[in-house]
Amino acid sequence: MSTIRKLPTGVPGLDILTYGGVPRGRTTLITGKSGAGKSVLSLQIACNLARMGIKTVVLSIEETTEDLIATADTLGFDLAGLVKDGTVFLTDLTRPMDGPTHTSGSFDVEGLVHHVTDLVKRTGAGAVMLDSATALFSPRPSEAHLRNHFFRLVSAFRQMGLTSIVTAEAPADHGQLTTLGVEDFVCDTVLVLRNLVDGERRRRSIEVHKYRRSAHYKGEYPCTMTLQGLTVFPLDARQTEELSEDARFASGVAGLDAMTRGGWLRDSIVLVRGPSGSGKTTLAGMYARAGALRNERVIYYGFEETKPILMRNFSKVGLSLKELEASGNLKVECCYPEATSPEDLLVELRAGLASFKPSLIVVDSISSIEHSTSERGFRQFMVGLASLLREHSRSALLIQTIGTFVQNDAAPAYLSTIPDAILLMDYTRKSQGLERSMSVLKMRGSEHSSAEHRMAIIPGGLKVEPISA
Repeated sequence: MSTIRKLPTGVPGLDILTYGGVPRGRTTLITGKSGAGKSVLSLQIACNLARMGIKTVVLSIEETTEDLIATADTLGFDLAGLVKDGTVFLTDLTRPMDGPTHTSGSFDVEGLVHHVTDLVKRTGAGAVMLDSATALFSPRPSEAHLRNHFFRLVSAFRQMGLTSIVTAEAPADHGQLTTLGVEDFVCDTVLVLRNLVDGERRRRSIEVHKYRRSAHYKGEYPCTMTLQGLTVFPLDARQTEELSEDARFASGVAGLDAMTRGGWLRDSIVLVRGPSGSGKTTLAGMYARAGALRNERVIYYGFEETKPILMRNFSKVGLSLKELEASGNLKVECCYPEATSPEDLLVELRAGLASFKPSLIVVDSISSIEHSTSERGFRQFMVGLASLLREHSRSALLIQTIGTFVQNDAAPAYLSTIPDAILLMDYTRKSQGLERSMSVLKMRGSEHSSAEHRMAIIPGGLKVEPISA
């Protein structure tokens, strides 16, 4: 079997799903219902090919060239600049809107084929984008003629050696891929975009339905539309940086470091579970503060309080973070998950990892995200978050609010497998007040104390000690 030459798409995450990008000299079909993002994705790929030096012809059937440029440049694709540089050639094939359209005779794509052939000869183009095939074949010819014409068009692109990106409308999110019914035997690659209602929110996803002669990721993967175009979350746990053998860092709580035999392992994900009022946010503040005081960069994502209230509360217990934020070692970001989506939160996390380059990340709390989305959306968020952290080899502290353990509030199975360590915080009601406790449920790759320890919230944070003391 010959090796397939691929071209990167420039779409974050998509080249991971496709193991390298779209096939060179072949046709990739992008399908989905209206509003799924087909035009944006095809433009994003086309502009990236042009930036790579591959001259690209854009055949616009649905939008004028002016509208295409406006859309692309709003997303930062710089289509206007690529047109000016002579690397993208726009062809407006929209129908005139100033009067009725009369159709006579049989449908024929030969005129379009000759037009593209002439463009390729004059410009030296190596790629073509057609948006969309559904609009091109409207009014729709008979089934047999449609298949023949589509096959002729795709074959012509291939004979000219063009890498082609074609969009088409889908009749539904699942089932038949396009209203044309021609994609299975004609196109080498088929990407399916979906924009489903999930609970009270919409959830975008992408699927590599087909990739001829190439391995690819199977199933649906979350994606979202950002100010820079489409972003895909492959949900894979690739490790791109070498793990430290046994490097540790202090949690900020002396008694807890004794329980973990010297602190948390570097590059670990720690899940802190406990009921409201058990001291989880205080522990998160101590974790972030200890890292910033060591001159590490730390991002604290707060999803339960506004930033002024969070900073005030930390200051009141003797954990002021203002000076550390002013020093540049700490960044505090607060928002309510209901105002965004899990996919957009992952985009923000990815951007923060790329720009701020923190070594420690705090998410307080994942429960707020869980309550603002569906079970499937939350699971995808958690797997996507773990994937980002593993990819960049970062340590993280994740807070989860549950009922008391006396109430047997069990976590989903995947929340037990994602973290490297799980810390339990709880309390019981006594006649003299609350009696708080802390215990390490698990800690991969390290000896640790399994005994329950006494904990108290005091000025300056938390105090942890063995119960026998």
